[in-house]
Amino acid sequence: MQYHSYSLQNGARVLLVPQKDVKSATVLIMYPVGSRYESDALQGVSHYVEHMMFKGTKKRKNTLILTREIDRLGAEYNAFTSKEYTGYYIKTESGYLNVSLDILSDMLFNSVFDPAEMEREKGPIVEELKMYRDNPVMNIDNVFENLLYAPSSLGREIGGTDKHVLGYKRPNVLQYRDRYYDVSNMTIVVAGAMPENIREMIQKFFGQQKKKKKAQSAFKSYKFGSEAKRERLCVLHKQTDQAQMMLGFPAFDYNAKQNVPLAVLNTILGGSFSSRLFIRIRERLGLAYVIRSGQENFRDIGHSFVRAGLDAKNLNKAIAAILHEISKVVKSSVTKQELADAKTHMRGGLMLSLEDSSAQANWFAKEALFYRSIQTPDEYLNRIDKVTREDIQKIAKQVFNPDKLRIAVIGDIKPESIHF
Repeated sequence: MQYHSYSLQNGARVLLVPQKDVKSATVLIMYPVGSRYESDALQGVSHYVEHMMFKGTKKRKNTLILTREIDRLGAEYNAFTSKEYTGYYIKTESGYLNVSLDILSDMLFNSVFDPAEMEREKGPIVEELKMYRDNPVMNIDNVFENLLYAPSSLGREIGGTDKHVLGYKRPNVLQYRDRYYDVSNMTIVVAGAMPENIREMIQKFFGQQKKKKKAQSAFKSYKFGSEAKRERLCVLHKQTDQAQMMLGFPAFDYNAKQNVPLAVLNTILGGSFSSRLFIRIRERLGLAYVIRSGQENFRDIGHSFVRAGLDAKNLNKAIAAILHEISKVVKSSVTKQELADAKTHMRGGLMLSLEDSSAQANWFAKEALFYRSIQTPDEYLNRIDKVTREDIQKIAKQVFNPDKLRIAVIGDIKPESIHF
């Protein structure tokens, strides 16, 4: 899988990822900024800035003009904010690539942040936050990460709180935007079908913007919450028919070599319908409809997790069964067949996903932003192929430390009734 990387004179980084036999093209612009970069007073402002980029530019005066121009193309487009990055993308039939570049550059360089629009948009954002809080499936990640990283900005909700959003002042928001949204802090990825003059097109829309100053890139260090046992449990009481549970352990940052064997381990543990946890918790014990395991990485830390939805009365039985399956891997690793099946499962899933130009763009954007060097999907799969049963057991012993376990629950249950 080939890609081309270069920089514009103004410092913007560009990655071109051509794909044969596709008719779509995705343009993705990413900035290395998210909620963990925010001050206490401006919690959620990265997400707010993302919303405001769709509210009109000097050329396209309002939301309707801007979105209608994209909608008429039959395009897929959106933006997203995480704890460490913010992205904007448009995916179209490749013949409209010129329009995608024009619109995205206009949004990111020329959005007016009209005062009236800024006040108006606070309402929809507050409603978005309520939507997430009201949905335990969506909110359990927030509760768990707050428990794990509570003393630091890494543990905060990406969107901030209602109070913070309603209190934003325009000068402070613009100052924050300008601190991180310099062209020199931008990564431009184009993936899919593209013309021979793609570099000239990118230069036309992004190369003319002058670099103003070196964008800030410092992020706030993580801190773990208390390791006292009862403080490693958080229950958000809510009247629901089903409890959402997430348990996990501290793990590794983006660049840690341990991430590959941990990914294979999580595939065996809870990454498919034939995984250990799925068979044990759902098929044998009948405790949950959905259960899976996975991992999350940040610049300086990460975590491994298991999550499930189940009846609150079955919570302790499920926790005990999950920890038992984890302990089995720690004591005796996995079978040769499980390891071989996990590797082919991961290869197949990744290859299927990367048939899509937007998935290709996301892959290479994250590689460019967070890794010491860009790793292609083929290189990543080669690393997976080298994982051994001994690697799996070693990483299980390193990560699955009972004294580091955190458990978060949303549901109709009392904390004192949960045992681990």
